Amino acid sequence: LRVREFAMKDSYSLDLDQAGLDAAFDAHHAAYLRIFERCGLPAFPVEASSGSMGGSDSVEFMVPSPAGEDDVIRCSCGYAANVERATSALTAVADGAELDAPEKFATPGVRTIKALAEFDGGATAEHQIKSLIMVIDDELVIALLRGDHQLNEQKLKDTAQAIAMRPASAEEVLKTLGANPGSLGAVGVEGLKIVADEALRGRTSMTTGANEDDWHWRGVNVERDIAVTDWANLREVKAGENCADCGETLEIVRCIESGHIFKLGTKYAEAMGATVINQDGKNVPIVMGSYGIGIGRGMAAAAETHHDDN
Repeated sequence: LRVREFAMKDSYSLDLDQAGLDAAFDAHHAAYLRIFERCGLPAFPVEASSGSMGGSDSVEFMVPSPAGEDDVIRCSCGYAANVERATSALTAVADGAELDAPEKFATPGVRTIKALAEFDGGATAEHQIKSLIMVIDDELVIALLRGDHQLNEQKLKDTAQAIAMRPASAEEVLKTLGANPGSLGAVGVEGLKIVADEALRGRTSMTTGANEDDWHWRGVNVERDIAVTDWANLREVKAGENCADCGETLEIVRCIESGHIFKLGTKYAEAMGATVINQDGKNVPIVMGSYGIGIGRGMAAAAETHHDDN
């Protein structure tokens, strides 16, 4: 028997209002847990990204397996989320004495976080601002993170509600900001959208590129000196960090995604003009939910979970 990867058990709910969607979503959630239990799959629900479909309250059902394609952050308290949605509690970082204004200083040849950390008069990674220049739906956007953190691109894409996203080319960066990668920053930048990770909120005495090759700023107060457009959870959560709910240590579990449910709301109904007359005689957009189980994935997960040595 050959089962195609795209074979799906699909379901959609169509309701008059949010309360109806909530009830349908909860019913599907409970039904999916029963389905996976009866299939012998140790699936557990996790917070997830809705991806290009959009929507809210996105939940994936994950089966732990080294053969999986997704990483899940999990805690003993029950918190679980795909790395594309996960959060954690960070240990507070002490900032140095605050300057009245940023101070520009020469950093010849310094192009990386590591090089700046080793540079005389530089700063450790947790006291640096990492500036990543992305093109999101044809618009140049600056994403800011702490120097020792990594960007989770899906988090940025979800924050921007983007269709397409890619790193800006060196030529695009130079034309817009006047410097090459390694000397970039957002201090004093106007006319561009700037999205900053929550770990930078309230930080002072930071160091970042000055948008001039071989120069950096020190003493940057993020909220004073940078015109942040949006604050968001952008960073990749790592194993060993603390759970934001209970404070215990988080682990990363490799998993196979076996099901996915989420609330579409009125996004597609409004786009297509799909309305229904409610009990008050008014035309209202249909409130939708989407629910799916991967049949082929379920078979693969069963084989990975229950196989013998042969």
